[in-house]
Amino acid sequence: MNIKKSKQQLFVVFLIFIITLLGFVKGNDNNNNNNNNNNNNNNDDDYYIGAVLEYTPPEYSFKDPNETPIKYVLANVKQYNSYAQIAKSQGAQIIVFPEYGLLGGAFATRDEVLPYLEVIPDPHQSSQPIIPCNNEDFDNRTILQSLSCIAIQNSIVLVADMGDVQYCDNSTSINNNCPTDGRFQYNTQVALSEKGELLAKYHKSHLYGEPYFNPSSPPDPVIFSTNFNVTFGMFICFDILFEEPQKTLIEKYGIHNLVYSTEWVNVNYAYARGVQESWSKLYNANVLAANIGATSAISGSGIYSNGNFINTFQNPTTKPANKLLVGKLPKDPTTTTTTATTTKSSPNNKIDSSFEKTDFINYKPFKHQLYDGEVNLNDVKTPTSINATIIPFSISENQVNKTIISENNGLSCSFTYSTSDRIDKNRLLYSLVSFNGNFNDFFNSQLCSASICASNDPNSCFDNVFDSSSIFTSIHIQGNFQSDYHIVPTFTTYPLIDNYLSNYQFGDQFISVSNIQQNFVGTSLFAIQWNDTSSSDNLSYEFI
Repeated sequence: MNIKKSKQQLFVVFLIFIITLLGFVKGNDNNNNNNNNNNNNNNDDDYYIGAVLEYTPPEYSFKDPNETPIKYVLANVKQYNSYAQIAKSQGAQIIVFPEYGLLGGAFATRDEVLPYLEVIPDPHQSSQPIIPCNNEDFDNRTILQSLSCIAIQNSIVLVADMGDVQYCDNSTSINNNCPTDGRFQYNTQVALSEKGELLAKYHKSHLYGEPYFNPSSPPDPVIFSTNFNVTFGMFICFDILFEEPQKTLIEKYGIHNLVYSTEWVNVNYAYARGVQESWSKLYNANVLAANIGATSAISGSGIYSNGNFINTFQNPTTKPANKLLVGKLPKDPTTTTTTATTTKSSPNNKIDSSFEKTDFINYKPFKHQLYDGEVNLNDVKTPTSINATIIPFSISENQVNKTIISENNGLSCSFTYSTSDRIDKNRLLYSLVSFNGNFNDFFNSQLCSASICASNDPNSCFDNVFDSSSIFTSIHIQGNFQSDYHIVPTFTTYPLIDNYLSNYQFGDQFISVSNIQQNFVGTSLFAIQWNDTSSSDNLSYEFI
């Protein structure tokens, strides 16, 4: 009996030991899980989620007697709200909308654009927070008021492009430069917090065929900070090419996060996504870039970090398209290794599908809708109306270190390439373009660009081409650029997914890439003279 009882006691002791051991292991597992969760949370604190919308506003209907500029803009605001809801559902903390996404383009003069504009206060000049939503002081400024309410309803930081009007006379304006019509009119980017507070407004500095707006002169760098501890700089479209305000944003404010609204017209040496990626790479920055999606000619949006593609979109068609992009970004891209981790783009949701079915009356895809069809902007030259030297050349399989030379006004460009055995025999023509001179009265420019032609006709070598079926194994492009020219390097493949500018160093006068995995479309060194008296902010305008 005693032996049996002793065995039972030993069994009980053993059982207690096992239970205790299991509890200890489980406790350690829980602690490890908690530690892992804490580590994940800490890691998440180093990131934020951003969204951009490529969006094309519908055409203004002059035939509808009930249509008004404000009703038109508010219809676009309503669409913005729908996309902000989707972005928020995907975790976005900030959303950026494109240039002219609200205003459209049914105007060509200062008087015609005036009904679309609102007096936007400067939050930096106010001692109190400015929250337009449910604020009776903004009841006659319904665009800004509505945007503020969208930010609140979706608890998201919102960046949008709209129009600002500031009334003046020569007794109040600096340098007695008040326009003769008594008002400054600005293409304006606004930022609103998730509480609807107006954080910043930025006036576009460098206009491109916008005679109804005044440039901000001199350029006025603007930044704003968010509750998720990121400070952003602000650009609109053409500003991205010029010395200011970007130099001040980088050197004075140390900006490494940029919100960028644009209506970029693509050209084969400066595609929208290529320029956006290039800025991200040159300045080790995150870029949230929202473009109009009118057609392939005016399209290209994306989210980038230190030159890496996080999430991008290019409308490949001649029809308008909307696309929401969302991506996770490091708050400090200079210290955080970035991988191309994307969240889902907008799915085939109700908004996108209904957009595809929308019939925009008399849609004119390649330029602004012009007021009553009576006024045009033919005086605005296209990006390809430059006196460039174009040297077409045909590729073949397994070429090794073939070199092409193109020269223009003292600028000598060379392009050396090797091809694989994967060559599209129906599209063998490429070209090397060189240019050195004044770029359509905007700035002095130098250009070396090698790219695929649209067909095997040499006359197609300045056309936009977004795809290719030929693999180049290596390329090297260079030019004898002047030292006072700022170079924007771009490298385009199909599909556009890898950062081939990773080895490019600021100021390099060449791009050299090997081990190319995607089909080669083109590469460019597009340089703009900085400290240039011909820059667009120094141009004179009739209304000043």
